[in-house]
Amino acid sequence: MTPFSLEFPVRFADCDPAGIVYFPRFLEMVNHLTESWFGEALDMPFRKFHLELKLGVPVVNTRVEFLKACHIGEHIRWELGVETIGRSSVVLRLTGRVGNEERLRLRHKVAMIGGEPIRAITIPDDLRARMQAFQIPGAEKSADPVSHDGNAPANAFVSRQLVRFSHCDPAGIVFYPRFFDMLNAAQEDWFAQGLDCPWGGDYMGPRNLRLPSLNITVEFIRACRLSETIDFHLWVTRLGRSTLELAIEGRVNGETRLRAALTDCVIDFASFKSTPIPDDLRTRMQAFLPA
Repeated sequence: MTPFSLEFPVRFADCDPAGIVYFPRFLEMVNHLTESWFGEALDMPFRKFHLELKLGVPVVNTRVEFLKACHIGEHIRWELGVETIGRSSVVLRLTGRVGNEERLRLRHKVAMIGGEPIRAITIPDDLRARMQAFQIPGAEKSADPVSHDGNAPANAFVSRQLVRFSHCDPAGIVFYPRFFDMLNAAQEDWFAQGLDCPWGGDYMGPRNLRLPSLNITVEFIRACRLSETIDFHLWVTRLGRSTLELAIEGRVNGETRLRAALTDCVIDFASFKSTPIPDDLRTRMQAFLPA
């Protein structure tokens, strides 16, 4: 089996103030890769798939492992293979490499939807047959990743964010990489308002620290739409020497729309190596551990 592959140059616009690819940009690349796979390898361009056939292929859940940072000027070679094909869902395995070095990997589950009202539908036989050409030999079915149990503690920090026009895709719902922007914004709000350590001031200024993610798991429960307000409940599940594990739940009017788990690492920007969480920040973070 030859995986479907594309190469992307890392451009200035892909990078953040840490000088590396801003992690939601990777999800945009993954969507570009998936869309190209549908159009070039499956003979099902997204324009026809979404706008003419009125079908969709939303992400059910994803787990991203960031193995090493990517920098401007590098070229990321993306590869896509199929782990398993179910009645209405497909599990994809995706990797991003620079040269021969693996920089990140994803397990990505998508579902086929259509009809009125919209619901999961059986993958058409011709599309299934084309997908099978990319099935990874000997791949075993892996368990869906689980973020957390959804029981946000009373002391969770809440970041309230409006779904704006720029967040939405042609299906009229939030384009899933935008949720990763929102997750990042929830962390940034937590540092500024919950920890009194804004990224643009104390944290990245005098302290000269950064907070890259090591891995992220997201479960998408229900779509979010323009003008809805999402309350992101954030709490700490574990504090290590230099790592912190966070749980986030996004709710609209009390209804859970997504759940996420993130592992972040505090790094010294001068050396780009992990460094202990500062004692004063650790103390403030402990206030967001479940009682």
